[in-house]
Amino acid sequence: MLTLREWNDRIDIYIEEENRKAGTVMPVHRIFCQDDTDRSGGGLYNETVTIDTIGRFARALGDSNPLYSDPRYAGNSVMRGIVAPPLIECCICSTFIGGRVPRLRGIQVFDAGTKWERFVPIRPRDCFRAETTYLGVEEITKAGSDSRLLRRNHAVRLFNQNNDLVSLVTARSVIRCAAPVPGESAAPGERTGVRPDQADKTILESRPRYSEEQLEEVYDNLDAQLRGDFRRGGEVRHWEAVEIGEALPREIMGPYDESDGNSLMAAIGAANAFATKWAAIRGRRKNGIVDPETGALRHPIDRHSSDAVARAQGSPRAIVYGLHSQSLLGKLAGDWMGDAGMLRSLDCRCKKPVYYGDLSVQTGSVTGKYEENGRYFVTLRLQAMRQDGVVHTDADAVVELPI
Repeated sequence: MLTLREWNDRIDIYIEEENRKAGTVMPVHRIFCQDDTDRSGGGLYNETVTIDTIGRFARALGDSNPLYSDPRYAGNSVMRGIVAPPLIECCICSTFIGGRVPRLRGIQVFDAGTKWERFVPIRPRDCFRAETTYLGVEEITKAGSDSRLLRRNHAVRLFNQNNDLVSLVTARSVIRCAAPVPGESAAPGERTGVRPDQADKTILESRPRYSEEQLEEVYDNLDAQLRGDFRRGGEVRHWEAVEIGEALPREIMGPYDESDGNSLMAAIGAANAFATKWAAIRGRRKNGIVDPETGALRHPIDRHSSDAVARAQGSPRAIVYGLHSQSLLGKLAGDWMGDAGMLRSLDCRCKKPVYYGDLSVQTGSVTGKYEENGRYFVTLRLQAMRQDGVVHTDADAVVELPI
């Protein structure tokens, strides 16, 4: 097995080699069912945004805002037509971008959060191309940790049919390198592996059970969202009227289940089945994830829909997509700012996992106001908390408002 020094050396070399490639611009290609196109820069899911793309994404967020779905309402709004919700960029282009990882056992890769910047509204029939710039790897290991944490960064630029820069998406993923365990093999090329102590702690954890009182609170909040009680809508929120410290609505989502996760995948259109799924997993026959009931290979993405697959990777239950948690914070900002506002920036940090069965409570407050070149902006601090009080995602937002 590797010594601790050899393990550290291998990670140091990886960081140095990756940062030599920083600044490399990689094209982003449309994803076909069968091709061998290089995917190092990500892939285009939906080159053209349609009214249906927008509607599916809004439904995946539980967002009943008619600005995203009702042509008559939207046509009479300040936007003069349907526009896309914040963070629909995730339906246009992949933002969780893969790449090389250290050749060590026990490597785990997580979504660390994304910074979303929007410069131009996205409307039905907009067509996009994308390019990705690799920004390299930085170490973010905390003192006293028995693992090394690395953050890999990519900048994805989306251009519309007029060659306007519509969005800049800074995608971040964390690579967790677990220190070698005495007596275990550290064969190069093994990218997965769960320590026995981790598996023992997670394999029996079930989904939470909520009381009738807790569920009634959730249902009442969802009813209020459907009625638009938390949504500013067509009533213009003016910059002058906003006060620092002002609270945003409290929106509850969940308990998260398969229907919620599947709705996001349907909106993005990133899923594969049967032969095209097999093309993605057939190279993992020696060390892939095996379904405990059927004995068949499973795709690693199924950790976002199957408790069994998630447990095979060391998690207690199926894991909520980080994109979903971030998009729900975008929904909160959208409800608060109203039809006349525009979410210019949402810088999200994925701090803790959310699992199937969990609740997510979105809250926020106004942290500042400023004017720049005759335009008026408000800064927000947003957070999403599980039912156990743990903040799983937080974000800093910049909203442009009319005066």
